[in-house]
Amino acid sequence: MSQIRARLRSHGRVLAADLATEWHVPVDMIRRDLRELAEAGECRRVYGGALRLQPDASHIRTRMGENVVLKNALASQTAHLFKARQVTFIDTGSTNIALATSLPRDMPLTVVTSSPAVAVALNDASQIETIMIGGRLDGATGGVTGSVAVQSLQHYRFDLCSLGVWAISAEGPSVWDPEEAAFKREVLGRSESVVVMAEGSKIGSGGRFPVAPLDAVDTLIVAEDAPFDELSRMTASGVSILKVPVHD
Repeated sequence: MSQIRARLRSHGRVLAADLATEWHVPVDMIRRDLRELAEAGECRRVYGGALRLQPDASHIRTRMGENVVLKNALASQTAHLFKARQVTFIDTGSTNIALATSLPRDMPLTVVTSSPAVAVALNDASQIETIMIGGRLDGATGGVTGSVAVQSLQHYRFDLCSLGVWAISAEGPSVWDPEEAAFKREVLGRSESVVVMAEGSKIGSGGRFPVAPLDAVDTLIVAEDAPFDELSRMTASGVSILKVPVHD
C-alpha cells in the first residue's frame, strides 16, 4: 500500500489495471488497497482507479498571500471573458478575489458573489453593480453556503460564472464540504458559461465531494506548466483549456 501512496503523491492519479500489470499482482488486490486508502481518507476513488486528495484548504487570509503572481496572471486572463452588461457570478476563493481586482473598473457589469472579499474588491468600480447573496459565512473559505445561500440564487441567471474549486480532474471539479458542493451545483445550473481558474496543484487531484462532471465547465484557465497528462484527459470532455505564461 505504501507504493500506491507514493504513486499518488507523485502522479496524482493511479489506474488499478496499470499498477497490476506493472507490479505483476492481481488487479483485485490493487482495487482492495485503493478501497482501503479511500476509506481512510487518503484518496478518492474514481472509475478505474483513484485520485490524490488535495489537503484541506488553509484559511482564505493565508491563501491570499500565496502564489500571488500566478493568481494575478490567471485572473488577468479570465477578466477578458467578462463582457459589458452581463450578469455574472464570482465565487469565493483567493484567485477570484484577484479576478475582482482585475476587472475593468469602467465596465457596466453586474456581479453577484458569495464572497464578502470579492464585494469589497469591487467597491471602487463605479460601473459594476455588486450584489452579495446571503447565507452562512464559512470563515475558512471566505464564502457563504447553506440553504439560505442556495435559496438566494433562485432570483438569478448568469451569463458567466467564475467557479472556485479546491480540485479539478477529468472527473470534474470537487471541494471538501458537502454544503459547498451543493451550493456550487446550484450556481452551475444557473450559468450559461462557466470558467475555472486552477493552479497546477489542483489539477489531477480530488476533493472529498464532487461538484459536477467536467463537461459542466466551459473554460479552464491554467498555468503553462500544468500537468500535461491530466490536461489531455480533460480535453476529451470538450472543455477549452487556456494556458497562461507566468513570470516571477
